[in-house]
Amino acid sequence: MNIFKLGWFSDLLNKKILFILLLQFVLIIFFLGYRYYEDTDAGCIECHGNKEKMQSLGYPQFYMTREMVEKENRHPNVKCHECHLGNGRASDVNKAHKGMLKALLVDEAGNVLERKKVSPAPILPHGTDRIRELLPPNSDVRNLLWHDRNPETLNFDPEIVKKTCGKSNCHPQELKQFRTTIMGINYRQRTMRTWTEPYGPHNCGPSFADLPPMPYLKGAGFDFKNTGDIVRNLNVPFTSRQAIAKQKFCNVCHAGCLDCHYAPDRQKGVHNFIKKPVSESCAGNGRGTSICHPGAMQSRRGETYIGGDYSIPTGMEPDVHYKKNIHCVDCHPTGEKGMGDMQRKATCQGCHFRVEESHKRGPHRNLDCATCHVNELRGYQITVWGPGFVADRPNPFKKYSLYYGIQKPPILMKDQKGIWMPVKVWPHSVGNIKEDVKSSEKVMFRWPNGETRDAYYVIGTFDNLPSNNKHLLWLEIEQAAHPFGRARDCDSCHGSDSQVAVSTWRFEDDQGAEPFNGTHRIIADKDSLRIEGLRNTTPIRPLEGAKLEDFATWIYLKDKWVAPGDFSIKTEREKYRLSLKRFRDVEKRLNIADKRFQHHDRMTLRKYKELRGAIFHNHDDETVLKEIEALMKGKKD
Repeated sequence: MNIFKLGWFSDLLNKKILFILLLQFVLIIFFLGYRYYEDTDAGCIECHGNKEKMQSLGYPQFYMTREMVEKENRHPNVKCHECHLGNGRASDVNKAHKGMLKALLVDEAGNVLERKKVSPAPILPHGTDRIRELLPPNSDVRNLLWHDRNPETLNFDPEIVKKTCGKSNCHPQELKQFRTTIMGINYRQRTMRTWTEPYGPHNCGPSFADLPPMPYLKGAGFDFKNTGDIVRNLNVPFTSRQAIAKQKFCNVCHAGCLDCHYAPDRQKGVHNFIKKPVSESCAGNGRGTSICHPGAMQSRRGETYIGGDYSIPTGMEPDVHYKKNIHCVDCHPTGEKGMGDMQRKATCQGCHFRVEESHKRGPHRNLDCATCHVNELRGYQITVWGPGFVADRPNPFKKYSLYYGIQKPPILMKDQKGIWMPVKVWPHSVGNIKEDVKSSEKVMFRWPNGETRDAYYVIGTFDNLPSNNKHLLWLEIEQAAHPFGRARDCDSCHGSDSQVAVSTWRFEDDQGAEPFNGTHRIIADKDSLRIEGLRNTTPIRPLEGAKLEDFATWIYLKDKWVAPGDFSIKTEREKYRLSLKRFRDVEKRLNIADKRFQHHDRMTLRKYKELRGAIFHNHDDETVLKEIEALMKGKKD
């Protein structure tokens, strides 16, 4: 007789069903209990928290207690294995470290080196070379990549991050956001399929074996669709293995979570994380010249923000804003897509409202700020793609780009919307192209709707060099936006309708030839934008097996880089003479005012500096002049 009934439910129960329900209950409890049992870093703490044990193992530098870690990373209650993976329960070192994420030390062959054989010391800043201060000293390490990279492709790997930073109880929303952004999906680079498609050749080359552009980042692997398209227009073989070698070194440049938010520090420790990235993080944070923005900004655009070691060649003056402790993300905040959606276009109005308002009404309203305030550009001065070695193996696409130097003053050019901007202009070539390529009809912007302001001009293909024919030539024309300094002199733009920039450079590649020097001029006038006087100023001594046409096609093609069109700066001489006279008069009055205001209170001095900046950007603004005079009169009274 049933002494306990639950209505109709009791009628359905029998011994078999009760057994199944009980078994399921036990399995659930066991599974949850096992997960709880495994979800521990007790083994990590037992070993790494024992100072004597770490010393006896020969790794005293890896002594670390939970309290030390939490103090450094400011992530309380986060266990070791939640970031590093591995087995936090195991006491055996091999079992504990199996599957554990590690920093990737990459050599010139693209191999990931065994860290304990290269540099078992903690990864912390050292030495005086700031841009390389995290690289192991006296080693063959080319790149240092953090734990969120795929060790096979060197790409940022969202599947790794799903298990660590982006797991459900940490930062899943931030990872979801990042996977949709231009930075996260590496959209612009992945759009470049071949040397000419979809929008002309580029200094970085095509996307040799990368994933296609996608709206949501799904993985970190290779894809060989582009490789096949590239091969079809080549005179020489180009294998998947060669494409992988190229692609891996492209991948190291492009950012992941830790590139921005992980910053080992001597004072704050090896587990130091930062919520707001500093400018050094954007520039690779001491991990060399080919990661994050040093590749795009310092080498390609010839800019710098930090200056000093963070410029190529070194020694460039920092941006005036960096000197005032203003970091990249202060002017380039995240956009509507959230994490990683960095805004390319910066606005100055937040700090320089009066200046921008005055500038909009002035004679230079169709110039961007950098037009006057960027005075020189460094980095690459010539780029030649030719036969050489990549990852220690022959490759038709060795990039001979280490023609490092300085060109100044920057050439000025109008963008898609007719706004003047400074640009870096330098000649390019790539060899062994099969089909003829026509010259561009005009200077072409890569993104006509203004997503970027970079441009190019295809010169065409050329034969009759000793080898590597055909050679595709183009001019790379890239917008420059840093470093801001004192404005360039008025005559540098209006002294002549023609623009002339002088480039002096030194070839410093470890392939091709011993180092040598050279120079050329970039001319922008009513007839064309062109390269003139391209020559070496010290002897060229090719290395064994190298040919001039591999790394110095300009020897044979030096007068070919010409883009027809009107690139002059038109100046009405009389109008300029009168305007310059007016400007000098205003300048004299401001010099008197400077002396009068230098000892006043901070609020008054700040207001005067705002007005001073405004009148310098529009010396015909009578309203601002009257405000300055009223302020002077008030202080005099």
